[in-house]
Amino acid sequence: MGKGAEKMRMVSVMQKKDGVSEQVVLSWDACVAAGYTGRDQAGVMAHVEELRKIGVPAPEKVPSMYWVEPERVSSTGLLWVVGGSTSGEGEVFLARDCGGNLCVTVASDHTDRALETVSVAKAKQACSKVVGAFFWRVDEIRGHWDSIELRTWADGKLYQEGTLGRMLPPEKLFELAREDAPSGSGKLALFSGTLPVIGEGLVYASHYVLSLKDPVLGREIRHEYAVRVLPDRN
Repeated sequence: MGKGAEKMRMVSVMQKKDGVSEQVVLSWDACVAAGYTGRDQAGVMAHVEELRKIGVPAPEKVPSMYWVEPERVSSTGLLWVVGGSTSGEGEVFLARDCGGNLCVTVASDHTDRALETVSVAKAKQACSKVVGAFFWRVDEIRGHWDSIELRTWADGKLYQEGTLGRMLPPEKLFELAREDAPSGSGKLALFSGTLPVIGEGLVYASHYVLSLKDPVLGREIRHEYAVRVLPDRN
């Protein structure tokens, strides 16, 4: 895919630090879901262990890059999946607007866990990826990026909690993505990777709430979605 062949455009709302909101158009040619991106290797291995318990083999390398169809990104409030073995995980989603500004929102890399035991890359393609309906410019929060708070609730219970400082920063993630990108990938959008879950392991919930909170500027992006299960048949 070369210039002028962008595969995805998303019209959303930019929330500026002065409180003003305006329409923003984000675009990307290729999209990648980064995995095992924690700065703390103990946390990374905790996530590997969570997945190992459900039969997912350890990754070939850490961090890992899983390329997904660009059109699978949506700010939907209702996600349709096949079978009861899918789950969401809180992340941030990064993409550029038409002016080249890097923007961020809260997101869920919803994944088919049953298929993940066969192929993580294929499992990432099986479910649409959910992102918030509002974005912030990364330049406005770059100085306090590490203090931004990420939380996920699954069926009303706190499921994940931590700061973005626990994951690799955007610049490093994009560097790793470009190194791994298929030829001609063009303009990239990226899911950051996730935090370890609270409790005993992955939850196959019917409702998720995602929160990205900025304690410095006193604002929050919040998004929620319900999961509807379609029958898994041969």
